[in-house]
Amino acid sequence: MGAYPGKLTDYAKNMSAAKPLRLEFPDNSVISFKRFRGLKIYIYGDNLTFVGCLFEGTNPDDNLVQIYSDTNIKFLYSTFKPSSYSRPPGNDGTVSSARSKPGTPFNKSWQYATTMKEAVAVMDHNDIWGNAGMQIVTGFPGRPSTWTNNYIHDMADTARDVYHHDGIGPQSEGNGGPMTVHHNTLASLGNTNALALQGNGVYNNIKFTNNYVSGWGYAVSIGVTNNARNITVTDNIFSAELEQLYGFLYGNFWGGKARGSTWRRNLIQARPGDDNRAYSTADHGKYLWPTGSKTYATDYTG
Repeated sequence: MGAYPGKLTDYAKNMSAAKPLRLEFPDNSVISFKRFRGLKIYIYGDNLTFVGCLFEGTNPDDNLVQIYSDTNIKFLYSTFKPSSYSRPPGNDGTVSSARSKPGTPFNKSWQYATTMKEAVAVMDHNDIWGNAGMQIVTGFPGRPSTWTNNYIHDMADTARDVYHHDGIGPQSEGNGGPMTVHHNTLASLGNTNALALQGNGVYNNIKFTNNYVSGWGYAVSIGVTNNARNITVTDNIFSAELEQLYGFLYGNFWGGKARGSTWRRNLIQARPGDDNRAYSTADHGKYLWPTGSKTYATDYTG
């Protein structure tokens, strides 16, 4: 792979945000420090690893990246962004995500990165913004979906309801897992979920740990019926930094110990000037329980 050479190399000449780009690599390839630009970027090849790459384009209401891999795909230290901006509109680097709408306007945005086959993704240290979701979520027994150390922020078109704004997801079929979501920043204005497991099947073996979460509609959704099993939600910071439409946990669904699940050490961050007015500085450092939006001086034990 080698060290970063100081700049990215264009994958091809005359790449354009107005035309599709097809990528085809031998199975097990490692692709490093490349810039990919297209209306839709098609990826073919199995067990591919992208390191330090840039994926950028403009494709409102459609996929920017479309993945045709049978088993595995990895994106490490890579960026997914609109081609029209070098940084998110309204985010000067002093906030986790811009507080003003709309972010990237609809006509300059992209909607999803999507796996079209059964590849399970490993996503680590990526920067993802200007979109509406990442549909590369579902794991299979023995092949967990893994999201670690990513910065997912500044969703597009937040002034309107054309998009459902999801950070990781949406996964709408249910019956998902196993999955690890650890040490990510998931912060944006939006109308749905930072973790968007939105199906009515059984979600099983989901770990949501050590994340910073702010904004969204309901920030975390682990199913739309109360049947999830073996869920771990621990050591997360739920921040009032950004305006939030509804609450932190969709439906307050929580099977708890009876279904092998654990909720511990999830804290509220609430500072002067934060935009989520449901919390005040009196809530800062208190515990969030999975039973509603109220804060507590002691941790949840159910």
